Amino acid sequence: MSSCCVNGASGRRLWLLLAVVAALLTSGCRALCEQVRWCPYCPPECQLAENATAGEIIAHINANADQLYSWRSTSARIRARAEGGLPVTLSANIAIARPRQFRLRASLLGANEVDLGSNAERFWFWVRRSEQPYVITVGHNDLPRVRKQLSLPFEPDWLIEALGVSPLAEGEWSVASSRPSQHRLTLVAERRSPRGGRVRRQLVVDTCLGVVIEQSLYDETGSLIAQATLDDHRTDSETGIVIPRRISLEWPEAELSLVIRLGDVEVNPSPIPASTWEVPRGLGSGPIDLVTRRVLR
Repeated sequence: MSSCCVNGASGRRLWLLLAVVAALLTSGCRALCEQVRWCPYCPPECQLAENATAGEIIAHINANADQLYSWRSTSARIRARAEGGLPVTLSANIAIARPRQFRLRASLLGANEVDLGSNAERFWFWVRRSEQPYVITVGHNDLPRVRKQLSLPFEPDWLIEALGVSPLAEGEWSVASSRPSQHRLTLVAERRSPRGGRVRRQLVVDTCLGVVIEQSLYDETGSLIAQATLDDHRTDSETGIVIPRRISLEWPEAELSLVIRLGDVEVNPSPIPASTWEVPRGLGSGPIDLVTRRVLR
């Protein structure tokens, strides 16, 4: 009998302890976070009302994008994998700016491995382990002429938009699905691709945090062209701008995937050197224009 009483008392004490812990992890945890800036169980603080409309959600996303003109990280890490190959972890520098400036340079043990970029006139890509030795470059206006020749379906405008520096046009998005209990909203829009065909863009929004967590691009047949998955969103302490720190990019047609983890991020850095947006001349056999088939000098 005495052992039963002891076990019963121990059980009550255990339940009391669990109740206290539960209370701390819910009502008290956010206060604790504010004091120590860390708590593994803190529930997210929703930035949008539960009944927010699609227009209000887009306006919230754009309020962040409107402030974000550019960002740069010189301490990124990329895990790259081609279909059938082993994953490779690379060091990377990434810079992006409105309206079409983008640069991703990745290296392994100090040797250049990947260079993707875009400026106002053209875009380019180079992969050291590719079968062709050139930096492939195409003028934005020439893309429809060579769309069938591209081994990498690199869509610069979509990528720049996916990385958060381009506001969303409010009038072109419609609701595809809504899951309020999961804080998820899917938006779709159609436009004509620089490649010449119609494409469907799809966004998945976390309606609690008010951030885009996935952007996808589909062709006219419904096949996936590219997808970006965004998470680990953090608020810049100086500007209040929210930027994802983990970005997964997939190009199924090219059988290529990249997982990017950003270290330190400079928000709206000034200035970013103009050379950042220039087609690289010193990689492989140099840059070749895919339309004219001429090596650029």
